[in-house]
Amino acid sequence: MRTWLFLVCGLLLVLALAACGPADSPAAEEPLAEDVTEPAADLPPSRFQQAPMLDAAVLDGSLPPVDERLSQDPLVIEPVSEIGQYGGTWRRLDSSDNLGLTRQVIFVEPFLKWHRDANGMRPNLVESWSYNEAGTELTVNFRQGIKWSDGDPMDVDDYLFWWNDLVLNEDVPVAAPNGTIFQGETMQVAKVDDFTLHFTFPIPAPLFMEQHSRGHYHSAAFVVPSHFLKTLHPAHSDATDNDALLNYYDIGSRLQKTDMPMLSPWVPTAFTSGQTAVFERNPYYWKVDPVGNQLPYIDRMVVDIVTGGSFTESVALNTIAGEVDMQVRDIAPKDVPLLLENAEPGGYRMLFWNRGDYSWPWLILKYDYNDEAIVDLFYGKSFRRALSHAIDRERINEIVSLGLGHARSFALSPESPEFQTERGQQVYTDWSTSYAAHDPDLARSLLDEAGVVDQDGDGMRDLPNGDPLELIVHVSVGDQNSVDAMDLIKEDWEEVGISTVLNAVEWSVIMEDGENRDVMIHAWGSAAAWGLVSAATVWTPVESVSYALGGIHVGRHYQTGGESGVAPRPGSALEKLQNAYTELITIVDPVEREAKLLDAYQIHIDDGPVSIGIVGEHLSPLVVKNNFHNVPEEGGIVASWDLGFPGSTDPEQYYMTTE
Repeated sequence: MRTWLFLVCGLLLVLALAACGPADSPAAEEPLAEDVTEPAADLPPSRFQQAPMLDAAVLDGSLPPVDERLSQDPLVIEPVSEIGQYGGTWRRLDSSDNLGLTRQVIFVEPFLKWHRDANGMRPNLVESWSYNEAGTELTVNFRQGIKWSDGDPMDVDDYLFWWNDLVLNEDVPVAAPNGTIFQGETMQVAKVDDFTLHFTFPIPAPLFMEQHSRGHYHSAAFVVPSHFLKTLHPAHSDATDNDALLNYYDIGSRLQKTDMPMLSPWVPTAFTSGQTAVFERNPYYWKVDPVGNQLPYIDRMVVDIVTGGSFTESVALNTIAGEVDMQVRDIAPKDVPLLLENAEPGGYRMLFWNRGDYSWPWLILKYDYNDEAIVDLFYGKSFRRALSHAIDRERINEIVSLGLGHARSFALSPESPEFQTERGQQVYTDWSTSYAAHDPDLARSLLDEAGVVDQDGDGMRDLPNGDPLELIVHVSVGDQNSVDAMDLIKEDWEEVGISTVLNAVEWSVIMEDGENRDVMIHAWGSAAAWGLVSAATVWTPVESVSYALGGIHVGRHYQTGGESGVAPRPGSALEKLQNAYTELITIVDPVEREAKLLDAYQIHIDDGPVSIGIVGEHLSPLVVKNNFHNVPEEGGIVASWDLGFPGSTDPEQYYMTTE
């Protein structure tokens, strides 16, 4: 085991030294002439350059010249290393028809976009914004001149259609997202002009822009092609139901639609269920490099959809076979030695970004489960602490994660800004180590204290009411890391007398069972999250999502102001956390807000563990072909869907050369 770790570290050093060579040197202020693609001779004079694959369409009149497709002041993207060149087909893999990993590449076009190192946000669709002093009013100025992929201009009506015709329309089942309803009262949105919106909030909302810009969910959901979706909306067309409208709007099926206008660098041109999705450059993409080359550099993307078996295994095998050009996420730590061994003959390199996860897997106890006897146990500190102390995290780290992670309790990522102060570091240390010691004798004592004892003499513990106790853990069959870890956790729990069943199923089954309150515990490969912006719902149940602390329906109760869902029990840690969040999101002063955020985290320490962490802070390996360029040597926080990686590294500026 240690031999492999030594090999990994050695190869990482070699890769780091190689990264210092000329191939990754910064771009010169004045790029060489060969860095800029020359337009076809018959094309009209232009301020900007376009990809050669578009020349024929401009010459035959089916596509306007590039100067007419771009605004006069397009968004300029600085390349990671150097000005790129046009061409190439990017081959990738995805794990299902909903193309979740592909959305992370091309859907990340929100109001604001995370910096490449995930340290704060930068303007994107929105050019500027300003609050009133109280934080109750916000003026947002959209970037002018952006066009949809069919050439139709984008303006604030594309946001207002989403808000008025989808969210506020009671006949259309689109829920209001977190950060738009405050204590049961909805925000108000008014159009100032074609590119300016005015928001009014019932209470201060100083984090609205950041919350409204979280990863691909929000970029894809909030600004939509209203001119196209109106043709499918019953209120604006002859449509008699919402089926087609929702099928195009839903982010899980949107990339299957080759006629849906988009704002992304590439747009879908072909889709075959369970097989392949093809994307080609968006001729109206609204960003350029510093010398005026319209982005993206890469012509097309071909995504093979892997169904059945282990997705992580497929990534490893396809990479070694030379069939993957660049892949981020879902590379299992156990495959790292094999991939490193084959990197040179396979013509690829491995980079290691920060995964930023807080646990792999994270055991989400579902306080909305449909069996009150189980929920009674979950609300009891002794039972939760017993589950945690029974787990040998160091063994799991060594066997499943090859020692590349850190044994720890559930807590947010150490990179979170609020942990960078002296007090923050202490809170992080206390939280991430709480109830994490492997102590089977203490676990047995705590189970006895909770009334979970063997009442029928079969050697396994029973519920306090005498019924058999059986913990059922849902885990995604495609998440091999979590499956392998749960095999060991099952052994640990059964050693202290708790019968455990692993339910390895497709992700869609977990989602459906969660909606039906049929998930007791969900073992999930956690994402990165911190503070009040990136997935706050993992530390306080405020959204009706599968990764909500405590369960979908506890989050839904908060999100709907109690109109639906399952309320947390009075005085519980869940209720305390919701109350803390309600106050936090109204605090305008960032210093006061950070102090009270750390106070909220203390609830997890004093009343915890509310959910259970295992191993976290893994390195996140990615594979990159040697002819694939402008990928940052060090990325941001890639595990989080909210942070939108690798989309936040601007894939439109990646480029390929001939091997």
